[in-house]
Amino acid sequence: MTARTPEQDEAPRTAEEDPAGSRQVRRRLTFGVAGDIADLPAALSPWQRAYEAWRAAGLTWGHGAPPRERAKPAAAPEPAAPKPAAKAPKAAKPPRPKPAKPAKSAKPAKPDPGDVLVAGPPKPLPPTPQKPVLWRRLRVRAAVGVALVVVAAGTIVVVAQREDAPAEPGIPGPVAADGMFALDPAAASDGLVQDLTAVASAGATIVAAGTEGTGAPAAARARFLTSTDAGRAWTLAEIRTPDGAAPAPGEAPRLVAGAAGHWAALGRTPAGAAIAWTSKDAKTWSRHPAGAAFTPADQVTGLARTAQGFLAVGAAKGRAVTWASADGRTWQRGTVPAATRLDAVAASGGVVVAHGTTAKKVVKKRGRKKVTRTVVGEGLWRSADGGRTWAAATVPQAQGSYGPAKGLTAGPGGFAAVREGRQTTGSKKRRKTTRFGVVFTSPDGLKWQAVSRFPGGGIERFGGTPDGLAAIVRGAKGAHTILRSTDGRTWRPGGSIPAPVRGSGLTVAAGGALAVSGRQGDDAYLHGVDLDAVPGAVNPERSVRSIAASPAMAVAVGSTNGAAAIWTAPDGLRWARAQVPPGRWLTDAVHGSRGWAAVGRTAGAVAAPLVLTSQDGQAWQKVAFPAGPVPVAVAAGPSGYVAVGPRTAWRSADLRTWSRAVLDGVPADVAAADGAYVAVGARGKAPAIWTSPDGVKWTAAKPPPAFTAPLTGVAAHGRTLVALSASATALVSTDAGATWTQRNLGPGLTAAAVTATPQGFVVTADTGGDAAVLTSPDGTTWRRLGVAGLSGHGEQRLTALTTLGANLLATGTDEGTPTLWRTPVPK
Repeated sequence: MTARTPEQDEAPRTAEEDPAGSRQVRRRLTFGVAGDIADLPAALSPWQRAYEAWRAAGLTWGHGAPPRERAKPAAAPEPAAPKPAAKAPKAAKPPRPKPAKPAKSAKPAKPDPGDVLVAGPPKPLPPTPQKPVLWRRLRVRAAVGVALVVVAAGTIVVVAQREDAPAEPGIPGPVAADGMFALDPAAASDGLVQDLTAVASAGATIVAAGTEGTGAPAAARARFLTSTDAGRAWTLAEIRTPDGAAPAPGEAPRLVAGAAGHWAALGRTPAGAAIAWTSKDAKTWSRHPAGAAFTPADQVTGLARTAQGFLAVGAAKGRAVTWASADGRTWQRGTVPAATRLDAVAASGGVVVAHGTTAKKVVKKRGRKKVTRTVVGEGLWRSADGGRTWAAATVPQAQGSYGPAKGLTAGPGGFAAVREGRQTTGSKKRRKTTRFGVVFTSPDGLKWQAVSRFPGGGIERFGGTPDGLAAIVRGAKGAHTILRSTDGRTWRPGGSIPAPVRGSGLTVAAGGALAVSGRQGDDAYLHGVDLDAVPGAVNPERSVRSIAASPAMAVAVGSTNGAAAIWTAPDGLRWARAQVPPGRWLTDAVHGSRGWAAVGRTAGAVAAPLVLTSQDGQAWQKVAFPAGPVPVAVAAGPSGYVAVGPRTAWRSADLRTWSRAVLDGVPADVAAADGAYVAVGARGKAPAIWTSPDGVKWTAAKPPPAFTAPLTGVAAHGRTLVALSASATALVSTDAGATWTQRNLGPGLTAAAVTATPQGFVVTADTGGDAAVLTSPDGTTWRRLGVAGLSGHGEQRLTALTTLGANLLATGTDEGTPTLWRTPVPK
């Protein structure tokens, strides 16, 4: 269906019949005869055809509606949901449909009286939907200008882009590549490790917090799952930094608490820095540094929502520590006298109770000597002022109980805790021991009494809210039994948890709805919830780590579903998955005189080298390779193939036998220049560069004295090389790596990838959530290229680059989902 304008009902006229620049000519060129007069290919989008038609007619490309009838921006339509990948029996987890996300708002263009008037009234604006962080958005951005209104099938679409990097004509933006880089249809696993480490509830709202990643702590990403109807329906919450960017990986929430309108979570980075997350509705979370009140030595073990805000408890260097906050963002550090450690905290009304340990010095006689010993015992402390002052309290032993109190929680009518209990009956030959839990409650945290017992020994979890209490006890053959109570006095069965599950959290929501969080193998566990059915909650692992090209084919390497993967495309657009030998992942590939080579590591707990070769890019074979370090990058030159890895370089002339050389550092990349191979990386925390005429004998080159950052990538164009650091700084050599000079790429950039082109060099970079592309003819002067679709709500990345004939190819991610960028090599 085509959009209609008043001119479409008139006899066709050429551009020459109207004055140049007239509104009638502009309308006709935009909506009527653009394809005919410009002889444009049908593959171009409507706005591309219109732009080329205007240019052919000698007119200035305009945008925006006239002042008398300015169109309001309309929300972009939701894209069709992608088809899920084929699912293997039992455990394969296909990708989830991801609805649209809004682009960042652009400033309105100034009105142009001679610009195009869009016919027809605009559709009313639809309400903005709630959007999980991993859902896809439909990004429609103009190649020129600030705002262009296009009419198609009666729908008004606003195409916008950032003013600081206007898109250039003829340069398309990246496209979604879910279907191009296909998952493994026969995979029995999603290849990622999910864990739900905490769960909390307030009324009908339940929040489960945890991580998803490859298994390495530095790669895990925080996740919050939310239900607002007592666990019947769940959604993946959105997480953002205060400036709207996606948080960096490696941050794991461990504790969560909240009430209506006020939620908070606490966790750590792999380096030990404390992180806080806050939310008003439990659906959208904001990530903040927890501040100087926390130190790397702190152990935070409990978090509660109080009448004054939030209170966290834990220990540091043998002393109990508390942290109080009114809003979950700014925290103040405190202590509890006489306590050595606090392991739990609960709040009811205006009272807070904390459980932990205390140390006492006991003097005993041993013969004529007196020996002083430190004895660690249980402690309970109560505060009526939000944790500023504390007084000791006691949960007694009664009804056969023994050991410390467990699972301090706020329950119906006040506080509750449980102790293990046992009772032995019968004579010596018929003696029988019965194990059970003894429940203690208190209305104010000061006076406690035993109120009931429930069957079963080995209490794994005890928790609750004013809506009820629940306990998890060990069952037969490793399974666990759930018991529940509405008042703490009478108990009834509440189901079971299978043996492989490692529970980490327990809560009771409105109506007695139970939520148990944990981990089952490498998958997250939420009792009674099919996480596969929650959009975005479970995602298959997929990573395109490198892309390379021959004169006739592009090859991308990486991993999916926890196993090595290779995709090939003759034109850089039609990608097909190749069959590869088993392995964990591939990190780089290259084409040379003897065919293709790809390097990576094998699967298993112990990393081992994985090197694959192919003559045509379709059929791949594993070749023998020296044991030891794992290669991370590979290049091809006149002397053969060279791979590099930690403290090592390997060379092969035929892709069959490999010789090994030692490097005094850790290389990250290698390139073949005219007359030399050049590897770059780090020596400790300093940059390192090595050159070799043949890939066998290596010599260290000196970077500029003021340059101190490790190098992450390198590309060669003739005898000129460009080496990247993670900052916005590059090194340039014009003599095949012998000497280097420092060049700045621009402020606010973090370099990601570099490649050589027939015209010079291209670098991709991160701008703090958005992506950028820079070009240079010689590595010395750099120009930022205007590319549509690299900015907007969420996180965009272009992480791998290559050239295929006259085209530049790049792969990356948009909110974690693969993208592909193909464009003519920029000049």
